[in-house]
Amino acid sequence: MDGLTEVAGDLAAAMADAALALNEPETVEEALARLVLVAQSIIPGAEQCGISVADRKAVTTMASTDGVVDRLDELQYRLGEGPCLDAMRDHTSVVVDDMRTETRWPRFAPPAAAAGCISQMGIEIFREAGRVGGLNLYSSKPSAFDDYTRHAATLLAIHTSVVMGKVITVDNLTHALKTRQLIGQAIGIVMYRYLVDEQAAFAYLTRVSQNGNVKLHDVAARIVADTAAGTYRDPAHGR
Repeated sequence: MDGLTEVAGDLAAAMADAALALNEPETVEEALARLVLVAQSIIPGAEQCGISVADRKAVTTMASTDGVVDRLDELQYRLGEGPCLDAMRDHTSVVVDDMRTETRWPRFAPPAAAAGCISQMGIEIFREAGRVGGLNLYSSKPSAFDDYTRHAATLLAIHTSVVMGKVITVDNLTHALKTRQLIGQAIGIVMYRYLVDEQAAFAYLTRVSQNGNVKLHDVAARIVADTAAGTYRDPAHGR
């Protein structure tokens, strides 16, 4: 069995084990924490790993194997340059063989090399629901990432897209259910306090939301919280 076949077999086995966890409740954060450990243990050359997630507001390291990854990722975000960001922007993989002689990112490369990051690879691993995820691989050795690494990272990216698609969908549905339950509680409170029916209570919440330019969920959350604390005030009039 050659090296590439062995890598593929090991990764496939790890992915099969990871896929079984989809039957259990899991948040986005938990899924990424699990996947970054799989990456570190399976991908050739990867000494340290992190997963970055970018949305319309910011880029954040959602999972990492240690604090060095967090610091190197944060440096890229702050400078606005680096393999991680280019990989997510260009929907591809970006490899650095030797950060000490790297010229593509003149502000990031020198401090990264000084921190012990000699090789680095960034690859987009999912694009779901307005979020983009990038896998960052770091090594203290030059030319640490080769065709084996790219193959393994690509397999991980395919699996991650499937995992994240399901996890994000479940996450969104869970949030929607919680929001619905919260609004239902607020409607019940309004019905009780003002002796109105369900339709009128919902119309009241909607009116408060629109007039105050506040999300309906937040209006409901305030009513429920104030009622629980015994400090309920009419959100439409502040009393």
